Order: sequence, then structure tokens, then C-alpha cells
Amino acid sequence: MLVFLFGCLTSRTFYFFSSARTSLSMLKASHIIYLSTLIKALEHLSYAREMVLEHMVRTERKSTQISFFEMQHDENIEMFKQRAIDILIYSHPTFFRTMVEFDDWRTAMKYLADNKEAALKFWEA
Repeated sequence: MLVFLFGCLTSRTFYFFSSARTSLSMLKASHIIYLSTLIKALEHLSYAREMVLEHMVRTERKSTQISFFEMQHDENIEMFKQRAIDILIYSHPTFFRTMVEFDDWRTAMKYLADNKEAALKFWEA
């Protein structure tokens, strides 16, 4: 009977550790996918910015209007970056927040650079 109980306990322990490892791997993968998706969104926003600037130049807008647009766009991008990271961090339950390896845009980009192979594999598929 003791051997049976020890076997059950050992089995549950190994299952718990296996599940925890899988959960952490999935959490890390979701961070990589989220951050790489943000980069793709910023690429598209940059392209849209260039298109708007080109249109403004063609329609002979004043340089103050163009400068205001650029300043406004840059502020919106910075706000987007900060909010995106804040939302990612605070969407985790308190227990999992310690698993997030970054806390601002700069450290998030370093994290993504460290895991660029996984991000590239995601976008290749």
C-alpha cells in the first residue's frame, strides 16, 4: 500500500513540474509573439506616417502643420509603446508578474532581441 501511495505522489509531483514548465514556456512564447506583433504594428504606423507626410508635402501644407503632425505622431508612438508594455504586465495575475522579464520598452526590446530566433520562427510559419 505504501509503495502505491508513493507512486501516486511521485506521479503527481512529476506531472505538476511538467505542467509548470509547459506553462512557463507558453508564457514566454506569448510574450515573444506579443512584442513581435507590436513591432509589426509600429512598422505599419511608420509606413502610414511617411504616406501622410508625402501627401502633406504634395498638397503644399505649411511647415508648421507638418512639424505639428510629426510631433503628434511621435508622442502617440511613445504613448502606444508604454501602454502596450503596461497592459502586458498588468494583465498577468500577481503570481506571474514576476515571470515578466521586462518593465519598459527598452528592456522589452532587449528581451525580444535575445529571443529573436523564436520570433522569426513564428513569422516564418
